Amino acid sequence: MRSGFTWEAVAMWWTGVLALGLALAACGPDRRQVDLDFAAKEAAIQAGVAAQANARVAAAEPPPGMRPAPMVETALSCADGSMRTLRYFPEQGIAILLPEGRGKELQMEPVASGVRYAGYGIEVSGKGTSYMITMGDSAPLACTAEG
Repeated sequence: MRSGFTWEAVAMWWTGVLALGLALAACGPDRRQVDLDFAAKEAAIQAGVAAQANARVAAAEPPPGMRPAPMVETALSCADGSMRTLRYFPEQGIAILLPEGRGKELQMEPVASGVRYAGYGIEVSGKGTSYMITMGDSAPLACTAEG
């Protein structure tokens, strides 16, 4: 009994597929034009990125008639040899501890005297030039304000 399968039929089928693929490829855009279009789009993207960066710098300035929020920055020299920076924003009642607390706002908490800010498992308390920084379950780290 003959199944109808022949290698000649397979070869003819692949020849047809190949011919169709070549015909479709010939109908496509010129490769040089595609490269030029790609280069133009890439230049436009780069120009847009530069424009966005300039817009962010311009947006960092407060609008006319509005003053920037006051900030007090204190450099801390800590007992483990590290340097940290504490940025206070007194009008907002927040502080940011750098480098660990980058972008994390620590909320001001009431104390009898000195300062205390806490949040995200970080606590900073101080009076005069003496500060203590506690992070999570770590032992408190003694620091001294410089300047």
